[in-house]
Amino acid sequence: MTSLQERVVAEFERDGVTFRRESWSRHEGGGGLSCTFPPAHSTPPEPSIDYPIEKAGVNVSRIYGTLSRKAVEHMRRLQASLKEVDHSRSFFTTGLSLMLHPRNPHVSTVHANYRYFEVLYGPLTSQESAESVKNTQSSPKVLAWWFGVIADLNPTYLYEDDVRHFHSTLKEACDLHHPGLYSIFKASCDDYIYIPHRNEYRGVGGVRFDEMDSDAMRSLLLANEPDLPEVTLVRLSSQESLFEFVQRLGNAFLPSFLPILGRRSSIMITDAERRWQLLRRGRAVEFSLIVDRGTKFGLSTPGIMAENIFITMPPKASWEYLSEMGEEKGTEEARLLEVLRSPRNWV
Repeated sequence: MTSLQERVVAEFERDGVTFRRESWSRHEGGGGLSCTFPPAHSTPPEPSIDYPIEKAGVNVSRIYGTLSRKAVEHMRRLQASLKEVDHSRSFFTTGLSLMLHPRNPHVSTVHANYRYFEVLYGPLTSQESAESVKNTQSSPKVLAWWFGVIADLNPTYLYEDDVRHFHSTLKEACDLHHPGLYSIFKASCDDYIYIPHRNEYRGVGGVRFDEMDSDAMRSLLLANEPDLPEVTLVRLSSQESLFEFVQRLGNAFLPSFLPILGRRSSIMITDAERRWQLLRRGRAVEFSLIVDRGTKFGLSTPGIMAENIFITMPPKASWEYLSEMGEEKGTEEARLLEVLRSPRNWV
């Protein structure tokens, strides 16, 4: 996680800008590093218009502690290995969350999150938390573990070449694990980013999975290819193999987004296009506050700073009562809404 964070931040610091780096700790256990742009309150509120990113957050966390009884009850419904657990347990989780809000409305906003979670039999020390993913034999006993990933693109204006490139890059990463998984994870992403009170999707999707452990991957593989050999199932469903898969998806982030940024960031924009960008950001805010499970989990976790949850929010957004933008037939705004109301297959 830390390596990917360093690579992403280094890529966006190439133009001479600097991200703010803020280490933080959690009294209940763990901590993290938040890398944000603009770097500090002392900088001008509007960074140079030559820099294509208006706001960015690239954050890594590694925390541990005790799950509440309510949280354990929820997880028992998802994890067979926790069926007999009837009281609170320790947990360890680590993840990288990022959101890049471009200045130019013709560049899509991009979001990604890569995470790992463990439920443990006994308490976890700070040293063990640092070694947890690397050493699956370390004490205390791991009762359940899983990975989660989401990477999705949120355009203000629809460039189909950009969307196809983004999805194709993610599909290549999925296919390296096993062909057929991309379409499953793409559908999962579409389902997740739906905003029910708007009857719209946050963007054009990407890939997503959660609670992905050996049993879950095995079930997906068999559903896609029932005659898959047992030796292949064991290999592709192992914790090590799934960790490599998550790493592969993380490594696909920069190749999936940088060409889009390069193609669109110098396009001249109008006041109307900026207005539409702020309205679309408003939809993203609604999703984060009302729908997103990650926001709810983060805010309910004791000791987590709210700033680290809300860093993914856009720097500016707007809402208009019964706005006409997007409802006028034949406009580029209406063209985007058509896709956001009816997801497409892009590759």
